[in-house]
Amino acid sequence: MQRPGGYYLILFFLLLFSACKKEYSYEGGPKSSGFCTNLVAGGTYRVGKAVNDSNFLRVEVHVTTKGFYSITSDTVNGFSFSGSGVVADTGIAELHLDAHGTPAKTETSLFNVRYDSSLCEVQVAVLDSLSNVVQTTNTELFPLAENNTWSYDDLSYPPDSLVNTVTGTSVMNSLPHYTVSDFISFFPATNESYYRRSGADYFGYEAVSTFTSALDYAPTIYDDINFLKDDCQTGQTWSTPIYVGRTSLGLQVAQLRYDFRCIDADAIVAINGKTFLHVYKIEMRPYVADQGAALQATGEIHTSYYARGIGLIYREFFNSILTHPELQIKWWRVN
Repeated sequence: MQRPGGYYLILFFLLLFSACKKEYSYEGGPKSSGFCTNLVAGGTYRVGKAVNDSNFLRVEVHVTTKGFYSITSDTVNGFSFSGSGVVADTGIAELHLDAHGTPAKTETSLFNVRYDSSLCEVQVAVLDSLSNVVQTTNTELFPLAENNTWSYDDLSYPPDSLVNTVTGTSVMNSLPHYTVSDFISFFPATNESYYRRSGADYFGYEAVSTFTSALDYAPTIYDDINFLKDDCQTGQTWSTPIYVGRTSLGLQVAQLRYDFRCIDADAIVAINGKTFLHVYKIEMRPYVADQGAALQATGEIHTSYYARGIGLIYREFFNSILTHPELQIKWWRVN
């Protein structure tokens, strides 16, 4: 049977509309796009114990198109992560993925997570029954007392090591600080750093541009940086002042600020055959801009792990592409 010409005209416009319309998710809204930049695992994972609400992945993404997302990791060692929702704006966003399943064996499991066309990886340590649990009567997160000593594996330059020892006190920024001698076997060399505590806050006297490759002040700007809070809670945030100065080229006036966040205030962490309870994980992120402009994240993330009665036990650095382990504790002597 011959169809009228109008039929083909309608069919043409239907096909044209179908070809030109935006991509939509099966949820009925526009699909978000962008790329993932960093992953952080939350909670403790134990062999044979089903994961619960305390187990999750926090996925940081740079969103170029807002809209709906649905993310599922691969399944590794008996468990996986997934989450869905809507990102309401472009820029940096944090997505929450719940854990599912039961870890099958003791190992460090490597998970792949895709957001749009990007792929990011995260390692999740699965523990056996808690063994070699570290016990201490000291309650400080960063114990400062003369002759306290910490030894670390230098993971950036294995098999080198670092030994930090509190040797006395010094006045910096008009305030008394504990002086810490930092012996680095790689050079070998000995440097000094300076720390103090005020109430629940711990400060390190630093050249403020030390923790970012985005700028270097000249002349150098020094300040007490509040890097840790003894009473911080999971999710708590705080920031340094905004520093303003000329860069090493002498032509640019730049701003710098560090933002801190407690990403876990009660983690269990196994390092070098020892199990540390009630570990605090603290993130530090640099933000920079030209003078008068809005501060923007550099993409760098420093993450430090602190155990009560011991201090710093592990540190890693995300350089906006990969996470690099920096150091892990070998032994310590704390008064």
